[in-house]
Order: sequence, then C-alpha cells, then structure tokens
Amino acid sequence: MTKQKIFLIGFILSVLSIIAWYIVGCPLAEKCPFVRFEKEEAPKVILTFVGPTDNASDWNAIFSKFNAYKKRPENGFLDVIIKYERVCNPICDQDDYEDMVRERQYEDEGPNIFMAYSSWIPRHKDKLLPAPKGMMNLAEFENTFAQVTKNDLTDEKGNIYALPFYVDTLALYYDNDAFLNENLIKPPINWDEFEEYVEKLTIVDEDGNFIRAGAAFGGGSNINRGQDILMLLIMQNNISSKTVGNLVSFNNKGSPAAINFYTDFTNPKKRFYTWNENQMYSIDAFTQKKAAMMINYSHHIDNVIEKTSNNLNFKIAPIPQLDRNSKVNYASYWVPVVPKKAPCGKEAKTNANCYSLAWEFLDFAAKKQNAKLYLDSTKKPAANLELAKEQFTDFNDQRSVFAGQVFTAKSWEHPDSSLSDKILVKMIDSIITTNQEFKKSIFEAMAVAARYVDSLN
Repeated sequence: MTKQKIFLIGFILSVLSIIAWYIVGCPLAEKCPFVRFEKEEAPKVILTFVGPTDNASDWNAIFSKFNAYKKRPENGFLDVIIKYERVCNPICDQDDYEDMVRERQYEDEGPNIFMAYSSWIPRHKDKLLPAPKGMMNLAEFENTFAQVTKNDLTDEKGNIYALPFYVDTLALYYDNDAFLNENLIKPPINWDEFEEYVEKLTIVDEDGNFIRAGAAFGGGSNINRGQDILMLLIMQNNISSKTVGNLVSFNNKGSPAAINFYTDFTNPKKRFYTWNENQMYSIDAFTQKKAAMMINYSHHIDNVIEKTSNNLNFKIAPIPQLDRNSKVNYASYWVPVVPKKAPCGKEAKTNANCYSLAWEFLDFAAKKQNAKLYLDSTKKPAANLELAKEQFTDFNDQRSVFAGQVFTAKSWEHPDSSLSDKILVKMIDSIITTNQEFKKSIFEAMAVAARYVDSLN
C-alpha cells in the first residue's frame, strides 16, 4: 500500500471520527466547536430550608451534590436551588423559633423544609408529610439509624416523618489538671465514684464559701440543661429497678430516688455538697475553673475552647452509669422535616413537585457519604450507625465519646419541650430553695411536675 493510500485512509477515518463525535454531542467538551447553538437549560426549582442553629455552609456541599445529581436527564433534569436560612442569629429559644416557622407557614411563605426538635413530631405530625412510600421502610430505617430515632421519628403505621443526621448525648467534661492535682487519673464510671470525686474536688474557704465546686451538678436554672441531666438519672434509675413501661413516669419507684440523688448535691448536710442557687452558670463555672466537672453535649466543646482561648486542659468521658449492663444515655437532636403547607418556587411549565423534591433531597442527604459532609462541617455525632461506629473508633475525633453513646441513647415523650423544660427547672429550684425540709420538698415539687410528665404517658 502506497503512502498516498495510507494517508487517504487515515484522513477519511479522522473525518468520520469527527463526524461521529459531533453526532453524539461532542463528549468531554462543553460544546461542539464551530457550532452555534443554545444549550438547553434545566428548569429551575427553588426550595427554602430554615433552622435555628446550623449555618448555610454546613449544608452547601450537599446542596451542590444534589443540584448536580438532579441536572442529569435520568434524574429529572432540574436545576434545584436550596436556600438555607438560619433564623436564630445568634440564638433564640424554641418558642420563638417555632413561632417564626408557624408564622411563615400561615403567610404561605414556606419553608419547604424546616428543622424540628425530635420530640416535636407527635405534636406536629398532622402538619407534616411523611416519607413517600417506597423510599425507605421501617426495617431499613432501624438497620441504618440509632434505635432512639425510630421511637421518636416513626409511628405504629410505618410512617417515617424525618431522617436523622445526628444524635447528641450528655457526656462528662472534666478539668484534667484539677483531677491530677487530687491524684485522680481516670474519670468516674458510675455515680458512686462520681460522689467520691465531687467530695475530693470540692474546695471551700474558711467561711464555707465555694472556691471550686467538685461539679456543676444538682441545680436548676444555673445548670445548663439541668433538666436533661435529671431525666437521664430518672431513666437510668427506672431501667435499673426493672421498671416496666415508660422510664420517665414520676409514678415509677426509681424516679423519686433519682431526684433525691440529683438535688442532694445542693444539700449542705451531705458530704458531697458542692452546688447552690447562688453559684454562677455551670458553663462559666467550668470554663473559669470554678467547677472541676460538668455534664453537657458535644456542641459545647467549641464553646469551652472559645471561652478559655483553648487554655483549659479538659477532657471528655462517657456519662457515669448506674448499671453498666443496661446503659442509658440521653438523646437530644434536631431533624429536617417537610411540612404539608409550603409554596413551590418553580419556573412556568415545570411539572416538579416541591414536596416530593424536598423528600428526595432529604433521602439523598441522609445517605452515608453525603451525611458525612454535614457531620464533618458541624462536628456532630452521627445518627447513622456505621458512621457513628467510625467516629467512635477514631480516638482523635472529638466526637468519639458522644458517638459511642449513640447506640444506647434514649429519649422521653415531651412534645412541648419548652414547657417541660420550664416545669422541670422550676421543680429543681423549688427543692433547692426549701432544703431545710429536703425530703418533704422533693415530693411536694414532684407533685407539680408529675401532673405534666405523667399526662404524656
């Protein structure tokens, strides 16, 4: 074969290859060269998403991935823009946040997705859209997420009202320098040890004033989430006493003992007396070395670091247990939900259903690889069991202790969490301020709280 024929064949093959490349749409190129045409744009749909604490940056990576996913022809060919707004800046209480969301819905302003506290689901479920049938069943849900979330977010009919991203739990923060000064090398693992540690770590002056509390523990209004600590103790006491049924009923025999134990740390007659109503707020006491221990959630790690300019040598340990064979940890978390009433921001002639899109996004975002983006941004312990195990086994991860507690986390039914908070804090404070008749005051204060708590069961 002559050189001319070889060249001709090569030329013809090159031309045919270029033609074929044009025919299939010029793959690997943004557009075909020398051809002027308008690339079809995916129709735009806008979803609104609000929450009380997260920032838009915590979600943006997942938003971008979902947008790219939906732009593909096989996934609907839609340009889905999700706009997240933090409506509490810097902070607002639950009542204010709930009122803001409700007002927007009344005015038909959305949102298409909003963050709800986990215990709110029973109170709001008639206003929420559950996951579409076929998206996930209860067995899949239970195999994927922490057990506590099934109890909180699903119902007996098999409806799933939210997919959880994280579950926070109470853990023990302690001042390692204070511990070493008292020859305490390991944190307490049960409440008997906790009592002993508090006694050793408490320092008072000649007049009996606290120089350092062994722990910020036992109070109501001056203890951050003291009501949660109390309910944790009640659940631990009731599961240890083999209570059948609801673990937080004040009628259960373990409940008075738990309340007595908690408030005893404010009783001057006790050897481990360490707290009273005149002391500063618990987080400030801990960060100012006025308390050697405190119990709190993972999101206060950054708070402690910021308040102390990272100069406090503190560590975090699992919460003490009453029974190591029946561990109980206290769960607290928010979840994104889809309301029944919300406007749909979409271009004309677009058949997109915003309710379906909102749930499709939540399902997409809750997938392990996508949820990890959110969790790494917010530094929260995972609700996904596989991710929680990964976090727990990574001892360099500040979430390790909290992630390990996700597996035994429990909650209790209090759909009006703001009201229950106020009632429980008031109960604790009333016990502390009447400590002259300590035992009697417990049952008098309990009677008020019990009418609310037991009405939920």
